[in-house]
Amino acid sequence: MARFSFSTKRQGGERRGSGDLVIEPGSRDEPPIGAEIENSGIRWELMYVLLLRLMAGIWLVKGLAFWALILGLGDIPFTDEAKARQVIITAFALVDCAAAVGLWLVSPWGTSLWVFVVVAEIVLGFSGLGNAVGFSSATGSALALFFYFVLAFAVRRRHLGLF
Repeated sequence: MARFSFSTKRQGGERRGSGDLVIEPGSRDEPPIGAEIENSGIRWELMYVLLLRLMAGIWLVKGLAFWALILGLGDIPFTDEAKARQVIITAFALVDCAAAVGLWLVSPWGTSLWVFVVVAEIVLGFSGLGNAVGFSSATGSALALFFYFVLAFAVRRRHLGLF
């Protein structure tokens, strides 16, 4: 990992330590504000953002599919559905779209809302409660949640300098 050392010219010249980058204040070789030295290797942050954007697109489509059921584009009219199923469909229609926006913005509230929605979908899918979420959808959500936590762990380790 590169280290920065800020120093001024002394009478005998610049002092350089091993591996230190010496930058003179006000000189031309000073990096621009916000510049970072890129470490080689896998760009975990980029993969994390791409996963969140992909999940945002998928969850937006899922939310719109639930809205389609509410608008009556399903097999049976929405008003003829069981009350528990109506509540679940309405809740997922609202929360899936909100989580998709938060994921696209890569905001902390979006990811926490998405994790909540995914856990609820996994529980409903594996338990069969309300018949609003299928087993395959719950399995896909569990895989997405697993990949999210793997990438979040990798990004955290990278920020700590361990990757």
